[in-house]
Amino acid sequence: MDISGRTIPWQNLDQLIREKAAKHGDKVFAVIDGEDLTFRDLEVTSRKVAFRLLSKGIKKGDRVSTLLFNCTELIITWFGVARMGGIWTPLNSGLVGADLEHTLRDSGAKILVTDTEGLAKIERLDPELRHQFSTYCIDGGQRGYASFAELLVGQDADQPLPVVAAGDPAVILYTGGTTGLPKGVVLSSISLIYAGIRYGEAFEVRPNERHFTTLPLFHAIAVQMALIGPLMYDMTTVIDRRFSASNYWQRVRETRANVIDPIGAMLTMLCQQPEHAQDAQHDVRVAIGVWNQIPAEIPVLFKQRFGVPMVDVYGLSEGGGALITTNRLSDYTAGSNGKCHGWYDIAIADEHGIPVPTGEVGELLLRPLYPHLCMIGYHNAPQKTLESFRDLWLHTGDLARIDAEGNMFFAGRMAHWIRRRSENISAYEIEAVLRNHPAIAEVVVVGVQAEIGEDDIKAFIIPIEGDRPIASEIVSWCREKLAAFKIPRYIEFIDAFPRSLAKGEIERGVLKKMSHDNAWDRERGESEATRKSIR
Repeated sequence: MDISGRTIPWQNLDQLIREKAAKHGDKVFAVIDGEDLTFRDLEVTSRKVAFRLLSKGIKKGDRVSTLLFNCTELIITWFGVARMGGIWTPLNSGLVGADLEHTLRDSGAKILVTDTEGLAKIERLDPELRHQFSTYCIDGGQRGYASFAELLVGQDADQPLPVVAAGDPAVILYTGGTTGLPKGVVLSSISLIYAGIRYGEAFEVRPNERHFTTLPLFHAIAVQMALIGPLMYDMTTVIDRRFSASNYWQRVRETRANVIDPIGAMLTMLCQQPEHAQDAQHDVRVAIGVWNQIPAEIPVLFKQRFGVPMVDVYGLSEGGGALITTNRLSDYTAGSNGKCHGWYDIAIADEHGIPVPTGEVGELLLRPLYPHLCMIGYHNAPQKTLESFRDLWLHTGDLARIDAEGNMFFAGRMAHWIRRRSENISAYEIEAVLRNHPAIAEVVVVGVQAEIGEDDIKAFIIPIEGDRPIASEIVSWCREKLAAFKIPRYIEFIDAFPRSLAKGEIERGVLKKMSHDNAWDRERGESEATRKSIR
């Protein structure tokens, strides 16, 4: 198969992993939370998982979920599922309550792999839902749940696995909804291979280089750039469990990393660390740049202080994940997200889908130039899929402009998304939870500028007359119903929302610009003004 000027011998992960295991054997492919995983280990253990799933009645097209932080078992599960033709549905490890219940129910997963922390969350869900899937715990059999070790027992002979075609669904990535709960983006087997190719092109990686990441493996950017890309290009990837700003550069030096991927607010937090004589002493050749919605000076400061060139990128799950456009070192335009480099046609359109003049801001539209490059569709949401694919274009919901040379400049998001510390969050989700509070009549949630870049979450609340709640109690009430990263930082009580004269619609833009003088801030404690307003 010829793709982007080169012959690609793989159409699925089974073909890719077999070839790499045969070529590299006991060479370390990944170091996950301190544990080595060789190319052969990955091939052998994932094949065992694949056959074990088949023996348990899991069929091609069935969904298998993981609820895990970065760990070896997550990777083995994913590759095992992919190799037997199943569909991997990684769940955000921060999900709790209604968020988790909706995602599990929507996915229709028949098996869930999790840890002790995940078991505690699962046990609080609807019992009827829990009985719809089998749960395996990586910490061993506990409280009546099966041990993950059971998925590694049995068949390990080199027998044929089900044939996985290039266009078969391989993964469902849940992304923050704009007018509803999170939607599952279904990507094909070959789309993962495409992403790996783009990784190599964008960063000009070389065999035996080392990639270091702290990004969570339930997001497209980590899956494609910290796993598929290094696997394809004969690299070693080092994956830590979580991000630590204070320890990040020490880990970069320890791992001898050549490619790194701190994104968004991570860049700000790294620049806020005390300066050190060793800041620019490392082996990093290039960093992946995702810097929209952080202070404009941060990427410049990051590159200067740490001496790391940065390839700025744009991506979204619906378009096939990461690296849809790349601002490459060999073709760099300051401030832009780069070009599509032969992978997509790109256009900027107004609200009617009509192209706007060069340089004007409009909605970013994409059209793939290879089959199965974009998403197959939204899982269980055919109408939303049709709405996204209109007039033979994928409507991204993002705002951008293009210059005369074809460089794309990201300008924001059309819908009510909130971008907090590299997580896309739907304001609607948080509003739906808060509306169920017995003392809240109406609520509007917006993203407001955070000190470190991107957004913080602010909830404007109209309380039920005569029953004004305490702001801190609302936050406590949210903790069992929302992931920690979705809980509002600011709570402000308000008598009425600003509305447009034409349609009477709530003017969220006005709310976003309001000061926090009368808001309760859970990170800094109540101000005197807030205590008075709550009383």
